[in-house]
Amino acid sequence: MDDEPDILRSLGDRLKRHFGKDYDIELASDGEDAISLCAELTAEGKDIALIISDRKMQGMGGDTLLIRLHALYPKALKIMLTGQADANSVGNVVNAGALYRYIAKPWDETDLILTVAEAVRRFKQDKQLAEQNELLRKTNAKLNSSLALLLASLEATADGILVLDRAGKIVSYNQKFASIWNLLDPNSTASEDAVLDVILEQLTEPDAVSFQIAIAQHNIEKHNFLKLKNGKIIEYYLRPQQLMGEIVGKLWSFRDVTQQKQIEALSQHQALHDALTNLPNRILFNQKLAAALSDAADYSKLLAVMFLDVDRFKEVNDTLGHLIGDLLLQNVVQRLMRCLRGTDVLARWGGDEFVLFLPGIRRREDASDIACRLVEELQPQFRLNGHCVNVTASIGIAIYPDDGADSNTLLHNADVALYKAKRSGRNNYQYYSAREQEMENNIMFG
Repeated sequence: MDDEPDILRSLGDRLKRHFGKDYDIELASDGEDAISLCAELTAEGKDIALIISDRKMQGMGGDTLLIRLHALYPKALKIMLTGQADANSVGNVVNAGALYRYIAKPWDETDLILTVAEAVRRFKQDKQLAEQNELLRKTNAKLNSSLALLLASLEATADGILVLDRAGKIVSYNQKFASIWNLLDPNSTASEDAVLDVILEQLTEPDAVSFQIAIAQHNIEKHNFLKLKNGKIIEYYLRPQQLMGEIVGKLWSFRDVTQQKQIEALSQHQALHDALTNLPNRILFNQKLAAALSDAADYSKLLAVMFLDVDRFKEVNDTLGHLIGDLLLQNVVQRLMRCLRGTDVLARWGGDEFVLFLPGIRRREDASDIACRLVEELQPQFRLNGHCVNVTASIGIAIYPDDGADSNTLLHNADVALYKAKRSGRNNYQYYSAREQEMENNIMFG
């Protein structure tokens, strides 16, 4: 759903190109249209696997729409397209609408397609597992000994299945379970302890403990994730199996979700980092600065905030092109990082402007030493794809707590000091001075 026709058409074309052979792709231009369309599809006996909606639309917003659709179609997965790529902006729909994922606009096509593919795969597997669990319930109600028939159908699932009886003895497990946990013989009659030992050997220490606790809980449902030593992430569900109201065993299902988690981690990284330099972006920088200021306040520490501008960058970009301009910024970052301590944080603010903070300095001169190194580090010529490029750095500095007690004030005052450095001929650093700023304001405004 999107109320902008061009975006809706573009999204529909991409989805049809990648998924049109296997799925019906339906488009809606507003919330009411989407609700009516879903009702029609359901009346035709069609499953709704995935709902994708823009967040800001005329009339009913995406948040409200997805929450309403979740109440009607709880099994359908929901994806929101939003220009605000942070968890706080979509927190309500995450909780009330069971949002599967939010994707920043403009979206990356590869990320979008991978996310949609994973979502529909998840829907199919959840549906398949639900059908198999229903089959298990009906089979138990008819005859306890029919578990063997059920296990034959479980071999067809993409999940690893382990079935235990009431005493904790292994009834059986399928080939996928053996594959996930590197068990040699899927038809083994090994004891629960033997299989458990194989699993525990592969888990990281915290997850090994939590898994053992889950094993001891016979009468509750459990859902969690396990991290393996080889980096894989396994999702598991534990469900007690009942016959005439009594627990007769346990059903474990395991799923390798490593790729899904990698996609989520990549998406989170991209939301908080600059794509060109891989430095923190404004969102992440402000989070880190807020934490550092809290620490500085608790322990009465000094902290320096700096704005750094790459002098003559626009001239280089306009003359030699964006490719050289991008390469220059990447090389500038490499040089700047050589001057910083492990605790210092450098971020790209935008264009040719960078911002950094130095926590835990003992005196103003510590900031001067680092600023001096930063200025000197950019003075040697850059050689970029056969071009010789000369740039310099102008830096403005504000010190906590003298020049401000919060992030916004410190950043503003560092920016004021930056323009002071530019007016002083560039290729230098300047400190913010409240007295100088007051005098300048008096002259300017009389």
